[in-house]
Amino acid sequence: MRSFSHFHDSYIPNGMCVYMYTEWKIALDQEKTRHIEDMLRKEDIILNYDISSDINDELSSYFQCDNTYKHRMVSQRGSYYVIYNFVKAQRKFGCTESVTLSTPADYRFLDNIIPLVDRWRGPISIALYAPGHDFYTTLNSIAYLRNCKPAIVRQLVSFHLVFDQEHTPNIKNPKGSLLDSYEDLYNCSLPPPWQAANDEYMYKTQHGLFYPINVLRNVAKLASQTYFIFPSDIELYPTRRFIHLFMNFAKYNIALFGKHQRNVFVLPVFEILATQTIPENKTQLQKMLKMKTAIIFHQKVCVVCHRVIDSEKWVKAKETEGLNVFSVGQRVGRHMVWEPFFVCTQNEPLWDERMTWEGQNNKMVQVYTMCVMKYNFHVLDNAFLIHKPGVKSKKVQLEKFKVIVTESTKKIKKIAVELQNLYGFNPNCSTSYQRKKHREVGPLKANNKKAQNT
Repeated sequence: MRSFSHFHDSYIPNGMCVYMYTEWKIALDQEKTRHIEDMLRKEDIILNYDISSDINDELSSYFQCDNTYKHRMVSQRGSYYVIYNFVKAQRKFGCTESVTLSTPADYRFLDNIIPLVDRWRGPISIALYAPGHDFYTTLNSIAYLRNCKPAIVRQLVSFHLVFDQEHTPNIKNPKGSLLDSYEDLYNCSLPPPWQAANDEYMYKTQHGLFYPINVLRNVAKLASQTYFIFPSDIELYPTRRFIHLFMNFAKYNIALFGKHQRNVFVLPVFEILATQTIPENKTQLQKMLKMKTAIIFHQKVCVVCHRVIDSEKWVKAKETEGLNVFSVGQRVGRHMVWEPFFVCTQNEPLWDERMTWEGQNNKMVQVYTMCVMKYNFHVLDNAFLIHKPGVKSKKVQLEKFKVIVTESTKKIKKIAVELQNLYGFNPNCSTSYQRKKHREVGPLKANNKKAQNT
């Protein structure tokens, strides 16, 4: 009989085998997470990769932060209530002391926190969608992470909550309020709340609510306390020591971060088979790409959405010391529908909150705006992202939410006209892939100083 260890993502069994494969995948993920937790506890929660004081001092003379959302506060975004810093990280970071990773999520995805915080080792800002009774499952999930997992979670991760005004959670204590409903306690002999979670019992599902992914992205980004921010996805795991490498890169390339510069810094994204371990460096990644145990992110779904500038050359180029720019270009030509993940600041455009996860292409408006504004996308050479192990072969939501996807596509075209009116007409920008326009514009010449990072 074929053992589970030989399953590949291209092998999708039917019937009972699907159930068995799913159970195996969950068990494998849990085993990997336990191993990471053991290592984090042995480290005595010392952050190994803080940037040096001389880098912090030098950068602080160039950059300033507007920490409007520094403390817990209630705000409104459209038809949603937002509670910023509902549960705040213990450790505080100065404006130029680190890079904040920001991400949207709901409680079902919080199993990714341990591998994410292990690799990031810096501030993380998470906005969680928590309407109705999902609010309390979310609070229990936060309490579980802070009390039953390594203390690095409590030190580094700040949680912000978002819910619809029309689906404000009911208070359990008539004399209390939602703001004081969190108890930082959890019985660690119990499993994590999300483990027993079933989509059918979620308040969101029962009431047919859409996941406001762009509201969450904006909240998580705006709540970040550092000048440099990396808006990402909770299932994307970054290169180790990235914060140290990037801050050192910034020190040697201050000109790229001028007040009127329009530059962002891209990390290529890849996915790996479910049986594989996340590569620790580019050299390991290249071996996996050669063995076809790793591929470009969404290669089987939408390769043009995630293929970086000079992608073929990036994959072949040898790993080098430090962190530098490999290629530069704009979101045009063969990259006209590119949806990159990049380090930026609060100066960059936010995500359009009219778009939802169900409607797809929810990042399209932001990067289309950046195309119209003629942003330069600098692809970094030795940094990358790896999606949580497992290769996606199709997007089920394209069929499940077909009507909503169609409506969103029409909406994007309308928004594109709005943006052209706002920023001026740019014939090279597009919201859909047009083969006739498949003409390379760029790449631009990279002009960065070598940062000797260690």
